[in-house]
Amino acid sequence: MTLHQWKPGLVAAAVLAITTSLPQIYLCYERGSKWNGAFASFDTDEFAYSAYVNALIHERPRLNDPYTGQDGGSFETLFSIQFFPAYSSAIPARILGVSASTTFIILLPVITIASTLILFLFLFELTQNEILSGIGAFGVLCFGWLAASAPWIFFSPHVAFPFLRRYMPAFPFPFLLATTLFAWWALVKNSLLWSFLTGLTLVVLIYSYFFLWTAAAAWLAVLMTLWIVARPHDRQTIWRVFGVIGLMGMIALIPYAWLITFRRPVIDQAQLVVEFTRRPDLLRGPEIYGTMIFLGLIGRNWRQPKTLFMLSFALAPFLVFNQQIITGRSVQPFHYEQFIANYWVLIGLFLAFALRWKVPRRVVVYMVIATLSLGPTYGLIAALGRLKTNVAVDKGRAAALKLDGSGMVFATNRDVMNSLAATGSNPVLWARYLLTFSNVDYEEQKRRFYQYLYYSRIGEDDLRTSLNREGDSARFEIFGVDRANPGLTSNPRPITPEEVERAIDEYRYFTSTFSRTEASTPQLFYAIVSPLDDLSNLDKWYERDGGERVEDLIVYRLKLK
Repeated sequence: MTLHQWKPGLVAAAVLAITTSLPQIYLCYERGSKWNGAFASFDTDEFAYSAYVNALIHERPRLNDPYTGQDGGSFETLFSIQFFPAYSSAIPARILGVSASTTFIILLPVITIASTLILFLFLFELTQNEILSGIGAFGVLCFGWLAASAPWIFFSPHVAFPFLRRYMPAFPFPFLLATTLFAWWALVKNSLLWSFLTGLTLVVLIYSYFFLWTAAAAWLAVLMTLWIVARPHDRQTIWRVFGVIGLMGMIALIPYAWLITFRRPVIDQAQLVVEFTRRPDLLRGPEIYGTMIFLGLIGRNWRQPKTLFMLSFALAPFLVFNQQIITGRSVQPFHYEQFIANYWVLIGLFLAFALRWKVPRRVVVYMVIATLSLGPTYGLIAALGRLKTNVAVDKGRAAALKLDGSGMVFATNRDVMNSLAATGSNPVLWARYLLTFSNVDYEEQKRRFYQYLYYSRIGEDDLRTSLNREGDSARFEIFGVDRANPGLTSNPRPITPEEVERAIDEYRYFTSTFSRTEASTPQLFYAIVSPLDDLSNLDKWYERDGGERVEDLIVYRLKLK
């Protein structure tokens, strides 16, 4: 490609980098000189990822628990197994002397630009039209959430830019795109080098994110099957290319499988939520759009390489959403829906449109105007939607920097509690992600949540309101992730009013029998609170010092009575 041909891709990458950075830009603008360096999050899960990276930056071991402070556990976690993105982020940060928050800020435009340029190059390879390829790369990445639900369902995206949830799936996402590009070159050029690089990207994905590597493996299986059926005369190329990829993948899976055997069972319950079922799943958005691609290709010479790639993007979603028919196990398929298959079908739809019809110049101009208008608008909406949480986290970061790195911390604000481990080294009383590491089980997680509610003076009526509100963290803590999030299973079990009342009774008993034993297990050393918070329950068991004001928060040192 010439520099002139690269220009649309570079423009698309630059504009999309600015678009996806609007939440960060808006946070910095809103905070002004008071900004404390917090990154603007797209999803609360990013706090757990940044906490793990923060621990690695501070040279804690691979088996670390940033929330309890207990390192070197005997069990593997999904963080310690999927270590490639974390170490790839933490090591440069340690060398450069930057924080996990700064690392996450930098990751955003870097990943955006890398993903856009790789996708642009892939689209150009198939269309030979740089303008359309630039539009396609921008549109696919900016509006991937649109294809995550069926067209008749209004979908409010869980994550503003799903592929940019840091560091998973964000960090390995460009490698997923590179897998498709390298596989194209490997097949059309019958190249051992590109076959090796395709296998190498698969290895990176295996140690990066479960849902990405399993999706990549499924797509490669579909592509290989299509190539065998449509182009039997290419048998030598097929075995050469997919033999190299498959061999590298199987070798990488040996230590991966060994690490998996050492995971704690609670990890499956808390994060993977494996459901035993053989029920077909045929009506998800990516499958609907995949069917549209398939129907749109009727009448074309389907044996051509470009057509086979389009078909692979259309058919792969059916495999990832229905593999349970064979395996009997379904593992949170919504991850494929929001992070992978939606992008596949958008790529397929774009290629079907670009390759079948000669697009008039007027239409191209309209597409440019539409993408450059809608993209930034969506970025602003995302910025506004997360501003309250991001501001609270930035204030909490300033408070966390006042701690000495040891001693248990309690904070009344949940966003602050969830994000403290991303800044400092202090263990926390409770956080939504306490359970994602190996040192806490469900019962301990719930007990610590009740302690958090008790110290925060959350009454029974307030808890009842939370338990009846969809998406509230209280539902996750008391009833479990599979009950609180119906999207994780094909057989959701709604939380009943009777169960809510039993939970209230359990909390009532907990508060009425609270003693010095509970107050000292674990023992608190810091409290980060608002001046308006009612700390009467905390004061029953702890003495507070004079406190240190940090904006509209106060940091107290605590001493057990």
